[in-house]
Amino acid sequence: MMRARRIDILKGILTLQMILAHCIQFYVDLGRDQTALHLSEYINLTTFSGFLFCFGYASGLSYFGKEWREAAGRLLRNALRLLCGFYVSSFCYVIFVERIPLRLDLALEILLLKRLAGWSEFLFSFALIMLLECILFPLFTEKCKWGLPVVAVISILTCLLPHREAGSIIGSLTGGMGGTYFPVIPYGLYLLAGIWFSRKQMGFRKLIFALACSGTIWHTIDYVWISGGQPSRFPLSFSYLVGAALFVYLYYLLAMAIERKEILPVRYLADVGKNSLFYLLMSNLVIFSVTATKFYRKEMKYSIGLFFIILFLLWYLQGLCKGRERSHSKKK
Repeated sequence: MMRARRIDILKGILTLQMILAHCIQFYVDLGRDQTALHLSEYINLTTFSGFLFCFGYASGLSYFGKEWREAAGRLLRNALRLLCGFYVSSFCYVIFVERIPLRLDLALEILLLKRLAGWSEFLFSFALIMLLECILFPLFTEKCKWGLPVVAVISILTCLLPHREAGSIIGSLTGGMGGTYFPVIPYGLYLLAGIWFSRKQMGFRKLIFALACSGTIWHTIDYVWISGGQPSRFPLSFSYLVGAALFVYLYYLLAMAIERKEILPVRYLADVGKNSLFYLLMSNLVIFSVTATKFYRKEMKYSIGLFFIILFLLWYLQGLCKGRERSHSKKK
């Protein structure tokens, strides 16, 4: 699989952001701490969109230049890997946070995707993205000149349609009321941007910068003068969708600017990005399990402290796994 170091760095930034946001959301009273609230809102705005951009860029390099038969198996394996991560996170959430007793009917609700457990929904949407890339593969290849523009129009129109009550699968595809859904078709606009960026090996372009600015400016206008607060995220509004555009583009440019540097922070971000599923899943397990105890306080200092403890713990566990792999390869 081809890798772009700039995308690993970008995924590393987004992964750290998401872990920090989860710590804040669990261990800070957001009704009282406005700084924490705005930081959490900013991270919410940028992370899922940013991850889909990264998925698109990586897929453009690794899959869409190949034949479907060659790419489909890896796409489906990635979808299954992400789905398993969703199940692990979901069961840990209901065990440690909701403290639901072991019952077959409740377990089947999660296994059959009738409900998406809290702070795990994004993992299911990640799995859906891989599945859609496999199903709609011809539209994403360079041979299909009209594929990306048509899918982009569908993404935008899906976001503009009136929202109705939706179940877990439909809600995670198109959006809707009744759950905290991350709808992959409208958010797919960022996936398409990532595919196009990888295809053109895009850097800074004035037109792209202007388009990204216009999206974020529209979100700001809605935030300040129309909605009087954060535009609707659940269900997804158009202004929330485009609000992340400038920030994702700036993150990409930053990652591109530092990708050749071998200093420790850059190496660390790239390593986190390569192992983003491990970091996101394991951090969820730590946060959920701590929530089931009395070993925490509802304050910003605690959430920041736990954030750094989680990063150290995951770095340590990852090092143990790497050590085991090295010893195993030596025995061979």
